[in-house]
Order: sequence, then structure tokens, then C-alpha cells
Amino acid sequence: MPVSSRLNKLADLAREKSSERRRALLREVTDLFFEEQPAPAGQVQAEFDAVLQALASQTANSARAELAERFADSALAPRGLILQLARDAIEVAGPILSRSKVLKDEDLITIVHERGQDHIRAVAGREGLGEKLSSAIVERGDDRAVKALVNNPGSRLNREAFEAVTRRAEASPDLQAPLVARADTPADLLNDLMLVVENHLRDKIMSRFDSLEPGVLEAALAASRQRLSSRMAEDKELAEARRFIAAKAMRKELDGGLLVRLLREKKRVHFAAGFAQMTGVDYTAARRALEHDSPDGLALICKAAGLDKALFVTVAVLRAGAGEHAFTDARDLGKAYDDLDAESAGRAMRFMKLRKDAQAA
Repeated sequence: MPVSSRLNKLADLAREKSSERRRALLREVTDLFFEEQPAPAGQVQAEFDAVLQALASQTANSARAELAERFADSALAPRGLILQLARDAIEVAGPILSRSKVLKDEDLITIVHERGQDHIRAVAGREGLGEKLSSAIVERGDDRAVKALVNNPGSRLNREAFEAVTRRAEASPDLQAPLVARADTPADLLNDLMLVVENHLRDKIMSRFDSLEPGVLEAALAASRQRLSSRMAEDKELAEARRFIAAKAMRKELDGGLLVRLLREKKRVHFAAGFAQMTGVDYTAARRALEHDSPDGLALICKAAGLDKALFVTVAVLRAGAGEHAFTDARDLGKAYDDLDAESAGRAMRFMKLRKDAQAA
């Protein structure tokens, strides 16, 4: 019997009301498809596509999930069916979104914008993601989806996407390790993360910097400094703060006591200007260390500059506001400060000073 006749006979039987019978019919049509492997874009392929879509829409999720697994790796799978399955529940769509070569980037970009985070994560794990699709995932995906994208060695990200992910990574530790691990993450963006990542990731960043030519490193640090500075308003308050700190330094009154007083008075811009002057980092680095949720950047700068542990602990507690757990917080902060490796902190500080010198040049 010709394939079309067999297919039509099976389609007629699809009027069966029994879900089990419809599931069996779906398997029979699928088996027939793989036996015959109809030519793409031909009449028989179109008939298979129509029948499979109709049968799939009438079967349970488990049957559609089975169908998706069978067609996910077929380059000759009917396009209409694949698009239908790709928009289905995630247990059905997952294999199609992560593996089907029938889907084009344009299809996947549309799905990323139309469907939820489970679908976006499935797309993020595909092989060979192009820049446009990666950008759509960065735009629409949550941190888990973006982490899957950055962890995917076959994904390509353009500069804009890397910048967007780096901004998110400043507040999302889940994104930091994947970014640091990627060989194509721009060096200046890695420098943006220097004060917000954990020590082992900071060591990896510095190791990457050690392998760069001096001119390339200096350009990267300068670009990082310029970008971060543009995100902080260089307003009249900062100009006044710098004049105030310069006057205090001239009178030999710039010390830890002054910094603590400025924080108690909630003069955070003045504090950052004074802290930068005392430690040798630029204002942007000092302000970011003060404002970030983690005290690690603050500890790094204090340790490298040789500031007293008591001063670090006091500043770290005050910046967040001394609450009911202040004593416990202080004890934990002191221990963390003692555990911080001074040599590693010093290496990081050298990069900070390179960035400051690049700004001044």
C-alpha cells in the first residue's frame, strides 16, 4: 500500500476516542515516518506533518514527550510538528529546544520572547548558539538561564551581552564563576568584578591579567575605570568631599577616626573619598567596596593597605548599619580579615593602582 494511503487510513483511525488508542496510532505514524523518511518539503512530508500535529494535539503530555524524544535528533523531522512541540509544556519541549536542528535561530528567538524561563534554559544549553540568540537569552532569561548560557562552551556573546551579564554578576554570585571561567570574557569586564568576587575567583582574574601584555592590561584597566566612573555621578558633593579630604590630609587629620566619624554621620561620599586617599585606590573602587553587599572588597583594600583590623571591622559594621547582631557580625568579620591572604590582597591592589594610574595618564 502506498505511504499516503497508509497514512490516510491511520488518520481516519485517529477519530478513536480512546486516549490509549490515539497514543498507539501516534506511535504507528511515527514508526511509518522513520521507515519511509519522506523527502523534506515534499507532499508526503506535508501529510505526515499534518497528521502528526493533529494526533499529538489529542494525546497526553507523556505521549507528546515520547514523540519529542524520537524527533529531537532527526534533521528531517516535520517542521510544523517541531514548532508545535517546541511551544508545548517544558517536559515535551525540552528535548526539541535543546537538540533539534530543524529549529532556526529566528524560531528560537521568538520562543525565548514568548515562553517562560524553563524554555529559555533549554535553549541556553543548545550547541552553537549565535550572538543574536545569546543576546535574546541575556535580555529575557533569569540568572539560571544566563548561567546556563555562559557555561555553554558553544555560545557566542557579543560585547553588549558580555557587559549586560557582567552588570548582573556584580549582584549575582551565580554568574561570577562562569564569567571568570570563559576565555573570551573581556579583560576590562573581569576587572569590573575584581572587588565583588570571592578570593579564589579574584586569584583567577589576576592570573589572567598576569598573562596579558602590559599595554593590553593597561588599556583594559583604563576602560574599566572609565565605565565604572560614568556610572557614579561626579556631582558637586564629590567635588566638595575631595576638597574636604585634601584639607584634612594636609593637616595630617586623615586617619581611621575621621573615616569612622564620616560613616557615623552618613557622609558616604566623603568617606569614599577619604578611604580612596588613605588606601591608594581610585574613588570608584572605594565607593563600590563600600556599597556592595559583600564586605570582601572592603577587606581586600584594607588588608592590602595595611589598615588595622579594628578599623576594617568598624567600617564594615557601620556601612550596613549596626543591628542587633553587631557583636556577632564584628567577630565574624574579624576572623575573615585574619584569614585573608595579605600577598593576594597586595597583588589585587597593584592592579587597582594600575587602573588609577591609567586614569591619571
